[in-house]
Amino acid sequence: MEKQKILAKIAAKFEMGKIYPELEVNEIIHSFDVDDHVLFRRELINFNYLGRDNVKGEYWLKKKELSKEELERVGKNQKNMEKAGVY
Repeated sequence: MEKQKILAKIAAKFEMGKIYPELEVNEIIHSFDVDDHVLFRRELINFNYLGRDNVKGEYWLKKKELSKEELERVGKNQKNMEKAGVY
């Protein structure tokens, strides 16, 4: 769940209703001193913190945090993956 905390902190730096070019998204992610900004950018999209227009390379904030139900589902999925030896 540590990753979710970091993703939520990154998402909190974005403004609702603003469109961000990929370069600016990368700069925001880099400000958190993460090793792989591309991975974190993908995860922000995968967990629906950010939306993305693949053609224009534009991003926007969809939500700043996951709901309790979403966090529970993520935790359950992670435990299942660990049991299966994936993580």
